[in-house]
Amino acid sequence: MMALCFMLTAVFGQNRIRASFAVNDKTYDLTDFEDYMDSEGFPESYKPYLRNMHEAHPEWVFKAVHTGISWDELIENERNKPGDVKNLIYGSYYYPHYNWRSTEVGYDWETDTYYSYDGYVWYAASDEILAYYMDPRTYLYEEYVFAFEALSYQEGFQNINGIEAILNGTFMYKTNAVGSKKNYSSIMLAAAKKYGVSAYHIASRIRQEMGTEPGVAALGNSSSYPGIFNYYNIGAYDSPDGNAILNGLRYAAGSGSYGRPWNTVSKSIMGGTEYIAGSFIGEGQDTIYTQKFNVTNQSCLYYNQYMSNIQAPASEANSQYWAYADNDLLDSSIVFKIPVYKNMPSEAVEKPDDSGSPNNWLSSLSVKKNEDTEKTYKLSSEFSGDVKSYSVTVPKSLDKVYISTSTVNENASVSGDGWVSIPDSTNNIKIVVTAQNGNKRVYKLKITKKTTTEEPTEEPTDQPTDEPTEEPTDEPSTDEPTEEPTEEPTEEPVIIHKGDLSGDGKINALDIILVQRLIVGLDNLTDEKKLLADINGDDKVNALDIIFIQRHIVGLQEIIWD
Repeated sequence: MMALCFMLTAVFGQNRIRASFAVNDKTYDLTDFEDYMDSEGFPESYKPYLRNMHEAHPEWVFKAVHTGISWDELIENERNKPGDVKNLIYGSYYYPHYNWRSTEVGYDWETDTYYSYDGYVWYAASDEILAYYMDPRTYLYEEYVFAFEALSYQEGFQNINGIEAILNGTFMYKTNAVGSKKNYSSIMLAAAKKYGVSAYHIASRIRQEMGTEPGVAALGNSSSYPGIFNYYNIGAYDSPDGNAILNGLRYAAGSGSYGRPWNTVSKSIMGGTEYIAGSFIGEGQDTIYTQKFNVTNQSCLYYNQYMSNIQAPASEANSQYWAYADNDLLDSSIVFKIPVYKNMPSEAVEKPDDSGSPNNWLSSLSVKKNEDTEKTYKLSSEFSGDVKSYSVTVPKSLDKVYISTSTVNENASVSGDGWVSIPDSTNNIKIVVTAQNGNKRVYKLKITKKTTTEEPTEEPTDQPTDEPTEEPTDEPSTDEPTEEPTEEPTEEPVIIHKGDLSGDGKINALDIILVQRLIVGLDNLTDEKKLLADINGDDKVNALDIIFIQRHIVGLQEIIWD
């Protein structure tokens, strides 16, 4: 780890300080901040942010970490891909954040269905929101720059009061730990001193993992792992069934490394701190940012990432900022290690609007002679929302047609449908679907008038014909069969495929709806339906079975048919 020491003297004028500091025995002169930024190799786009913070806090030291990684390489390696989902975004009923979710991974455009990756509220993050949180300039404000704070323990600057400021508003604030006579803050400070990790980082990370109200990992009252604690949620890997916490407790209940089993709060915090110190800080991932986005640990770039929540660095950094602020420590000498990438965008990435659903697909498209008729003219191919170009032939006598559409998402709007004039022999029509977030999708329809005397046929083909081809008679047929069947035909056995509740030979969103109806009691749970819907074979039909179907649809897990 880097050895850091500081020799600060006095402040002289705007953007100028009389100071020096040593890193790995090399001394740097900060007499002129502009020269210093140049010597560090900070890009021009970083400098306005750094100037503002330097003016407010001249004791702060900003170190450029030249990763050698290009911006495009960074995004390509961190973006979510099928089978490799690294970055999640929170989305609930009240705060769905649809426009921040990926539509390339874990999303079905035809049914407007998102599939969660941990419980019911964590979804694959979009490339756009990922780029925003990966851009170091997003954090170059004093409230968030602590994402780059060097996470080593600083004797004299980090104390109980600062830890309590971070824990304020949680179950850990000024409270003895479960089953202990020591309060949480004293245990955290002891762990910081023992393993050389920032006490404020420990408090911020545990607050991020435990939240404001205690769960089973904090109380040690899990029925599966009684008496086991995991305050860092180490080993709590993402799971669609929401069992990440139990996965973490399974790890905590093991034995061997990091003082496990963690059967006391103190052992959990001490062992978890040792884990972070050895697995992350000691491996060069010594900032909150690099623990989330590993761009410094060369042995496993883009992996060994502590958390999947892409907003965690910002929220943890803000907690640490307020710990310093509430204890009048913002003017302390603090080192910030800020990544620099090659070929970065010239300006900071803007945060995408959180503006609703991006779905701009049509679910149906038809061309009719009259608005009220059921008959439609046959399209060049059967309509599918992912296909954007169609053609259709209509009678020569028509001067207008009615284009009927419907959208996958109810909040999308359509222009170019309804009554449309077709004055020419060939008419090119554009139908524009605008999603709730403003994204547009254009469907093209080529309408050609029939030039021969033969009129084009109208759909649907499943409509009954106007007249039967023959008049039925009451007379018995005189035709005799050529031979008698020798045996009765046997019925095909009914084949039951788990997950295919609709019986159409596919597992899709319709089957999810049918399972939901069984769960809420809208349909009767017969023995046959239970056999189809109980995917995991636990003799129950519940939300877990829906998750198995979702994972099958997106290709994460296959439901094997016997």
